[in-house]
Amino acid sequence: MSENASQQGFLTRAIDLAAEAAAGGNRPFGAVLVDAGGAVLAEGRNEVASAGDVTAHAELDAIRRATADGHADRFAGATMYASGEPCPMCATACVWAGVTRIVFAASTAGFSTFLTEGPHFSLTCADVIAATDADVTVVGGVQETEALRVMRTAVTPR
Repeated sequence: MSENASQQGFLTRAIDLAAEAAAGGNRPFGAVLVDAGGAVLAEGRNEVASAGDVTAHAELDAIRRATADGHADRFAGATMYASGEPCPMCATACVWAGVTRIVFAASTAGFSTFLTEGPHFSLTCADVIAATDADVTVVGGVQETEALRVMRTAVTPR
């Protein structure tokens, strides 16, 4: 499988996890943490509402799960695939964890017009990464249409 096909597969899974998060009453965000060799270390969903924990974002959920499963030693060179652009907290957590690549489907600019609850930041994920001395690559807006479709569905009254 090509790197591009793998990337699309991981992003599609992150988008599916976002739909699961929304079905559970949470904001529609999902993440997949993959080691340098392409093995999935953990998946995460936004669980802020269901857990009552404002830090229960999808990316942090994936990092916590991978750590709990004993995979923290495999974070160096890892990629975080996220359905939506990681917020400053999640981008920073990726840096601290040693993740060296962040790939997201939908940009904050794409979803902030209809996911209006909570604070919004003018800093992008790339801005946060650029403010560090860490060597992290950020690739965004890769599957924007698919991710935005799930996000819009999550906020549309049924």
